[in-house]
Amino acid sequence: MRETSQSMFPILAKDARNILVILPSWVGDACMATPVLRHLAQHRPDARIAVFGRANLRPLMDGLPWVNSFQAGGMRGAKAIGEVRRIRAERFDAVLLLPNSFRSAAFARLSGIAHRAGTDRDGRGWLLSHRFAQEKSLQSAAAAYASLASWWTGSPLTDQHIELRVTEQDRSAAEKLLPELPVKSHEAHRDLILLNPGANREDKRWPADHFVQAARALSLARPAGDPPRPIAVNGGPSEAALCAEIAKKSGGIDLCARGVMLGSLKAILQRTALLITNDTGPRHIAAALNTPTIALFGPTDYRWTPTDYPYERRIISEPFLTEDRIADDHAALCAIDRISVGDVLHAAQTLDQSLVTHERRKILI
Repeated sequence: MRETSQSMFPILAKDARNILVILPSWVGDACMATPVLRHLAQHRPDARIAVFGRANLRPLMDGLPWVNSFQAGGMRGAKAIGEVRRIRAERFDAVLLLPNSFRSAAFARLSGIAHRAGTDRDGRGWLLSHRFAQEKSLQSAAAAYASLASWWTGSPLTDQHIELRVTEQDRSAAEKLLPELPVKSHEAHRDLILLNPGANREDKRWPADHFVQAARALSLARPAGDPPRPIAVNGGPSEAALCAEIAKKSGGIDLCARGVMLGSLKAILQRTALLITNDTGPRHIAAALNTPTIALFGPTDYRWTPTDYPYERRIISEPFLTEDRIADDHAALCAIDRISVGDVLHAAQTLDQSLVTHERRKILI
């Protein structure tokens, strides 16, 4: 029988005690999956909850009290056969698929888990034992995951805030990356300006010189006699040249060259005064760690990935795009280089005023 999104009858059997959740591949989406894991643990406190995902996502799950184990692996090529065998040996009672891919459904089917729940789309429904009919619409990944989890457990998932934990291992790794700026204590003073100039697509990247100009202006906007705020630049290995260029021109620390990973990034974000980022994963980590953020959106619609985080200021390249149009479909109109350095400086000022209003110490300019 085809289930509908309106059904609130619990699909997950009461005797399911060994549960696997397959994570999405992207960092931001994996962060937005944490409310599902929290909800599932609250709904089934006696169950063992394991997650399966790419190895690079493990640091995001480290420290979460609702994750009993992390199964690192992939679903492509010959290695997938070994992963299937390993999952079979775990004898899971049920698996929830958060990705919508055909590959994830085939992987779950081959794993031998009898109860396989996920969204029925892209021709993969026959691979699932329990199919969730979710209407295709402009909604965030977090909302889609919440609807799926609510249907599966028969209990509404209403708290969609992202939650991550910074471990002592994360803090130690960050301390080694930034010996100039002690980061061990989660109570450390927030004074760092962190730039995240990369993205998985060129057209999502704000110009490098704009990052440099904004960071230098914010670094120097201090009371008379105070030293400039330190600047650091974050990125992955594929963004090494971009990070090196921006770090050199801004006088910042090149975290990419120093080997930053997601675990150390969590600890660094926990003591960051302001993150300036394109629409990419670190903005979701920042939301979980209470880091003031300016997020820049070009030809990707902000409605796909809202964080509902009060200390994020979104700057949209075309703010007058009508509600019925999606930024992704209007690349020229929504070019990210239309966002000016002045827009970012103004956003930083209004964000700072908001923090003061909410009785947090003034940490930006």
